[in-house]
Amino acid sequence: MKIKLKISRYDPMGSSGYEPFLQAYDVNISAGTTVLDALHKIKDEQDGTLSFRRSCRSAICGSCAVKINGTPKLACKTQVIPEFEKHSTVIIESLSSLPVIKDLVVDFDAFWHKIHKIEPYLNPKEDDKDLKDKDGWWIIKKEDALKTDDASNCIACGCCYSSCNTMDADREFLGPAALTKAWRFIGDIREGKTRRLSKISDEHGIWSCSRCIECTEVCPKDVRPLTAIENLRSEAIKKGITDNAGVRHVEAMVDSVRKTGKLDEAAMTFRTLGFMRSIGMIPLGLKMELHGKMPLPSLFGTIEGIDEVKKIYDEIEKENLSLHAINREREEK
Repeated sequence: MKIKLKISRYDPMGSSGYEPFLQAYDVNISAGTTVLDALHKIKDEQDGTLSFRRSCRSAICGSCAVKINGTPKLACKTQVIPEFEKHSTVIIESLSSLPVIKDLVVDFDAFWHKIHKIEPYLNPKEDDKDLKDKDGWWIIKKEDALKTDDASNCIACGCCYSSCNTMDADREFLGPAALTKAWRFIGDIREGKTRRLSKISDEHGIWSCSRCIECTEVCPKDVRPLTAIENLRSEAIKKGITDNAGVRHVEAMVDSVRKTGKLDEAAMTFRTLGFMRSIGMIPLGLKMELHGKMPLPSLFGTIEGIDEVKKIYDEIEKENLSLHAINREREEK
C-alpha cells in the first residue's frame, strides 16, 4: 500500500534557510516495513539529500531515534503500517531538546556532556574483603546485580531525554539518561565514594525531576529511568545527603500527611524554600489561588480517619527499623 510520510526537513546551509518544514513523500509500504526501511527507500529512490542517522537496524545502537507522530521511538523498531492505522498519518521529526544539524540528525553534545558530568565509571572500594573471594575477585550476588540491571540496558538513544518535561523548563537538568547511568554505578555494591551522589543531589539533579513518567513510557529498552531516579533519591537520603530543597520538600510532605491526612501546600513552601525565598513566591501563589490551584492552608484540623493514616506511618517505621537493624548486623559481621 502507498502511504504518505511527512518528514521534518531542515538545512541551515541550504536554500530553505533556518526555517524547518514538513516534506511529504509517497512510499510503497508492505507488511513489516519499518520507518527506517521507509527512510532508506526515500533516500535511495526519491531524495538523496534526506539526512538521518542509523547503524545496527536491530534496536541495539540507538542511532535511529526520531519522533514518530510526536513520540520518540527507534525508527528500526517501529513499523509504518501500525503507526498509520493508529494515527491516520506518519509524521517523522527530529528529537526534541537537542539542536538540529540537518533534517533528522541532531547534535548530541549536550547529551554526552551530561553523561560525562556524572562520571560514568565505577569508583570501587579500596578494600572490602567481605565482598571478595580469597583470590581478590569481587563476589556479586544475583540480587545485587539485579538492582542495576535495568540501568545497564540503556543504549543512550536519547528518547527519554527528548520526552523529558523538566528539560523544557530547565536546560541545565542532567536528564533521565545521565541519572540512569549514575544509578548504574552508584547502585553497584562495589561503589566506594559518595561524591558523585552529592553532586547530582544539587540543583539541576535528582530532585529537579518532575516525575512525569514520560521517560519510562518512551524507553525502547524498558530501562525505567524514573525508577533509577527514585533509587538515587532514596540512596541520597540514606547517605545523609539531605541539605537541599528536594529533601526538605519530601520531609514537609511526609509530615503534612502524617499530621493532617492531606497536603498543606502553603506550609510546605515555607519549609522547602525557607522564609525569604517563599516571600518571592507570593505573586505566583496568588495567581494559583485565583485559578483554584492552591488549596487553603490546613487551619481546620485533620481529615476523618486520621488515626488510620497514622497507623500506616507506624507500620512503615517499624519495617524501616527492622531493615536498618538487619543491615547494621550485616555491616558488623
